[in-house]
Amino acid sequence: MTRGLLGRLRRLKRRLTPGGGVSERAVKSGIWATGANVVGRGLQLVKLVVLGNLLGPQQFGLVAYALLTLAAMRRSSKLGIKEALIQKEADDVTDYLDTAWTLETLRGVALAALAVAAAPYVAAFFGEPRAEPVVKAMAVVPLVMGVQNPGIVYFRKDLAYDRQFVYLVGKSVVSAGVAIGVALVDPTVWALVLGDVAGVLTATLLSYVLHDHRPRPALDRAKVGEMIGYGKWITASGVVVFLITEGDDAFVGWLLGSTALGLYQYAYKLSNAPATEVTQVISTVIFPTYAKLQDDAANLRRAYFKTVQLTTFVSVPLAVGIVAVTPTFVEAFLAPEWEAAVRVMQVLALWGLLRSIGATTGPLFQAVGKPDVATKIQVGKLAILAVAIYPATAAYGIEGTAAVVVGNALLFSAPVSTYLSVRVVEGSYRRFFAILAYPLAASGVMYAAVSFVGTTLTVGPLLTFAGMVATGVATYGAAILAMETWGSYGLRDVIQTVTGAVTE
Repeated sequence: MTRGLLGRLRRLKRRLTPGGGVSERAVKSGIWATGANVVGRGLQLVKLVVLGNLLGPQQFGLVAYALLTLAAMRRSSKLGIKEALIQKEADDVTDYLDTAWTLETLRGVALAALAVAAAPYVAAFFGEPRAEPVVKAMAVVPLVMGVQNPGIVYFRKDLAYDRQFVYLVGKSVVSAGVAIGVALVDPTVWALVLGDVAGVLTATLLSYVLHDHRPRPALDRAKVGEMIGYGKWITASGVVVFLITEGDDAFVGWLLGSTALGLYQYAYKLSNAPATEVTQVISTVIFPTYAKLQDDAANLRRAYFKTVQLTTFVSVPLAVGIVAVTPTFVEAFLAPEWEAAVRVMQVLALWGLLRSIGATTGPLFQAVGKPDVATKIQVGKLAILAVAIYPATAAYGIEGTAAVVVGNALLFSAPVSTYLSVRVVEGSYRRFFAILAYPLAASGVMYAAVSFVGTTLTVGPLLTFAGMVATGVATYGAAILAMETWGSYGLRDVIQTVTGAVTE
């Protein structure tokens, strides 16, 4: 019996090993990437729930100061090297790897040194002396990331996500295990710090285990110019994206303090978890897929709309479901001090939905050689955020901050990026909105059913939460099937594409 099971698992792995044409490889890679993100997100959720009960919002706020500092440095110095190598039409980029590794190593050393030097000023800026040693300790992260094996770029370039799965899951397992283990013994901010450091160390080790390239110091001036020439807009975009995605965190920490920042970031991580992971899968798998199709207009258009369909099919019900179950989830799993984050979680869940849809556009612009488009859209978002965030936060606290972030995406960036992406693929806006209408309608039905169960069940928060989740899954599935039967959503084609890639 055991041999039979092992045999079936080996056959399944062979079927899922990325191969064949671009479309088949993209689907199989998407399955692996989704698996990695499901496992990683599951571990992250367990980690957040356990640490949320062992640590308080203030502890999360302290490590958030360090993460914000590193994110600012990392974004402002992002060279776009990996993206440049993936975008190149040539399959073999080995000649570029040593130069890429040298650049990333130098960048990692510089970021680590800068983080240590900046730690006292970061603590002074936020008015939190306890943040200084945390920032210094977290300086290890960019240093270790800088020396990772550049050969892992092939995991994405060649859509070899079976190896990427091991790389990502290994990092997540160690990070969550170390953080929870330390917190059980010493429930302080250092559990979060050591968990992050352990995860990065594991990822670096796995990068050398999973790919046989062994980098050596090298700086080829022509190759440096080529890679950085492509990546300059990604560097600029990185700065703007940091100010948009992390600037609200920094503002909350500066204006409202570490406890408010801890609540805000915790709410973001829980509410954005599923939708953000859809974004992660899309941005990592679809970018190299788009890049391989950049000169094939018909297939590029087909790939874009199929990506939108897959993304919205998953992310819309997840976001709507989070809005519905968040109060019961917090009551069932977290300490009372986290109840202040409930409404923020619900608002930010909608932002996660918008981000997941937007994830279909950024990789498209990069793949067709127009990374400047995404940067220009982000600049517009930043201008709106800069004007609105202070009065909203001062008047309504972290709920006001969340409302500005969501409103910015809903009224500006999402419509503009969608308009431009459909133009790039020479597609139809009617087709885009028709694709979006099905999961929106089904999710509306699901929300009504889940809310009804949540208000009528009187079996305690844990069982009520389980009942709400089960109701949501069943209702959404039934609604989509009904629309498939009497409409033209095309879900069967999606299912056949995925199952065909697995069974071939």
